[in-house]
Amino acid sequence: MGGYAYAGMWPGSQIFGRTLTAPGLPSELALTFDDGPNPKWTPKLLEVLARYEVKATFFLIGQFAAQNKALVREMQAAGHVLGNHTWTHPNLARTGPGRTREELARTKREIEGITGAPVRLFRPPFGGRSPWTGPIARGLGMEVVLWNAMTADWDATEAEPVAAALLKKIGKNRRAGRATNLVLHDGSHRMPEAERGASVGAVGRILAARVANVRMVTVGAWVG
Repeated sequence: MGGYAYAGMWPGSQIFGRTLTAPGLPSELALTFDDGPNPKWTPKLLEVLARYEVKATFFLIGQFAAQNKALVREMQAAGHVLGNHTWTHPNLARTGPGRTREELARTKREIEGITGAPVRLFRPPFGGRSPWTGPIARGLGMEVVLWNAMTADWDATEAEPVAAALLKKIGKNRRAGRATNLVLHDGSHRMPEAERGASVGAVGRILAARVANVRMVTVGAWVG
């Protein structure tokens, strides 16, 4: 049981197939956001990113993308990369191949239909995978993306502790010779307009810190 949990849930595990965390490029940092779009907080996040001229990677829940098509187009027009985060946010470590395929394929069709651009990145909710998750994603033309820096920003009420914890993780990854693939949440799978002030505030603090010799990239820069 413990071995299966590690294989299916640990971000760095490659047991169930190839996944992307972060390459050996310690000078690079990718900001990624899960569980949106959130009609209340995603626009505020876009303003922060625009202020610092940073492009990010957003992993969208399909049903929320369908409800916020104009916002999805705004994200694309701003130059951000849009990825697939399933239609309803199930834990794919406990999801059969048929439903897994439908969750990924439906979301991919929806985002591509809104933007007219291919979706090439997929992040499994909770990081959960099964032996068939990777093959299904790759069969649909998407790379499986995990992370190597995250904190419980979804439960936070203040931005500063979130930013401080993530800045420490950026430093740790750099000392280990790795880029940082950093996850925050602009939405919630439980509530379309969830409060995300602490997460958006943390982004501003991280970018204002201007970590020395760090280049901001999208996850797409690490693929292909």
